[in-house]
Amino acid sequence: MRDRESHLVAGGRRWLVVAVAAGLIAFILGLLFRPVQAWSAFLVSSFFFLTVALGGLVFLAIMYVSNAGWHTVFKRVPEALAACLPASAFSMLAILAGARWLYPWTHADAVLHDELLSAKAPYLNTGFFAARMVGVLALWVFFALMTRRYSLRQDAHADIKYTRRNVVLSAIFLALFPFSFSMASIDWLMSLDPHWASTIVGLYQIAGLLSTAVAAISIVGILLRRRGALPDLTETHLHDLGKLLFGFSTMWAYLWFSQYLLIWYTNLPEETTHYLVRLQGGASFLFYLNVVLNWALPFVVLLRRPAKRSEGTLLWTSTVVLVGRWLDIHLQVVPAVAPDRLQGPMGIGFLDVALLLGFGAAFLLMTDRALGKAPLLAEGDPYLVEALHH
Repeated sequence: MRDRESHLVAGGRRWLVVAVAAGLIAFILGLLFRPVQAWSAFLVSSFFFLTVALGGLVFLAIMYVSNAGWHTVFKRVPEALAACLPASAFSMLAILAGARWLYPWTHADAVLHDELLSAKAPYLNTGFFAARMVGVLALWVFFALMTRRYSLRQDAHADIKYTRRNVVLSAIFLALFPFSFSMASIDWLMSLDPHWASTIVGLYQIAGLLSTAVAAISIVGILLRRRGALPDLTETHLHDLGKLLFGFSTMWAYLWFSQYLLIWYTNLPEETTHYLVRLQGGASFLFYLNVVLNWALPFVVLLRRPAKRSEGTLLWTSTVVLVGRWLDIHLQVVPAVAPDRLQGPMGIGFLDVALLLGFGAAFLLMTDRALGKAPLLAEGDPYLVEALHH
């Protein structure tokens, strides 16, 4: 299928390519002079954009399983995000090359002289870690490709059997997703500090993924609407997206507070160190800013009904949530890998920003390419009429 016109990056493609190249150069230079900082920044941005792509697939799956029709007008948006999943999976696999800079349990000497790491060695070892990573990424990519294939066939043939196949696929995916993503979050993020453990990490990351997905879908949908490419996206659709963003951000805050409160009142040394390192130096400002960006601000702004229906308000609120989500991942990775980096006034370095912009530019280019490969309106979808009159 040939590419159609650009919907998102028309006129700005050159600058995005420059941003990708600049991010790549910054990463290479970082590997030469500051490998720990380079790999930690790479992990943060890689995991962040993986959750954006995976979040698009999760959003679609929830819509299919619940027989929802209201989203059909902008269904191509989460499909385009999910289409970036193969490339995002490849970037996560690249983390294996830098595992020795990130994960202390990859060092034989550390395992030999640490009783806890020795006890966890049957699970936390490079071979098994790589196998689990390949397995979960392949699983997610498979569901993303199959869902997209059946959706496009539904358009071409207007046969409801393809929608029914996606319902079945989505039900299977949603049964596997919480376990696979929780395991991945424990492997890729929590094991950065193998002496710390939390039973709520999986749910916490899922809540972050859901708010990220709705924010990204809202931003792309609004940008397409402003360009005249998605005129059927109405204030009612925006209102529903705003309600989801409001709800998922509050769910994230509930889990954030639950984890913090449990660790605070039990006051166990092996648990409190996780927060102590994040409440010192420049990290303390980022620690509280994280809550403001991911919950307090969107909660206050989206509390009123007109705000959820406002294109401009939902656009900048969604942008704030995406920035907050990146910061949340940054605060989970950097203090565990290189706590000394957070002693400065901000705790965010040049490499962090360069890789974020590079990854973001590449992700935007891939999203635009996916949007151009199919009509933006899913004309063969049986729920289209319902969505147009939502």
